Amino acid sequence: MFLTMMAFQVVSAPLKMMTNICESIRDMAEHELYGEEKIKQELMEAQIRLELDEITEDEYLVVETTLMERLEEGRRRRGEGG
Repeated sequence: MFLTMMAFQVVSAPLKMMTNICESIRDMAEHELYGEEKIKQELMEAQIRLELDEITEDEYLVVETTLMERLEEGRRRRGEGG
């Protein structure tokens, strides 16, 4: 019985490690996509580009809408409502 448990732990350890790595990658990707500070930074950059006439008002509105949707989704995922 003890040897069976040890064998299982030896075999399952790489799987646990891979699961932890995948969860960390997922968390990092979600933070990059839905992180409030990142979204606010992107919105500010879009506003500056609009002021510098690098993008049109219509282009800005598309960016703003997309970013606000991401912000709401991030808050929903964190359970903050929206």
